Amino acid sequence: MHDGIHIEKAGIPAAVICTDRFLTTATAMAKMWGAPDFPVLYAEHPIGSLDRTAIKQKAAELIDEVVACIIGVKATDLRPRD
Repeated sequence: MHDGIHIEKAGIPAAVICTDRFLTTATAMAKMWGAPDFPVLYAEHPIGSLDRTAIKQKAAELIDEVVACIIGVKATDLRPRD
């Protein structure tokens, strides 16, 4: 959180990804650093024991949200509409 918030304050788009176990901590840190509405993306915990293939799958599941966060839109706006 700290890095993402300070990178954004420096004018560089950032996306912060945490595991869902750290939701409370991430929220508290965002408030502490003066960015209570800072967007955070969450992956299911744990990830430390996952192999390379599983990590790639997790990344693929979050890619739309990461891009949206960096360019400042909602992830649903990135998907083609019917």
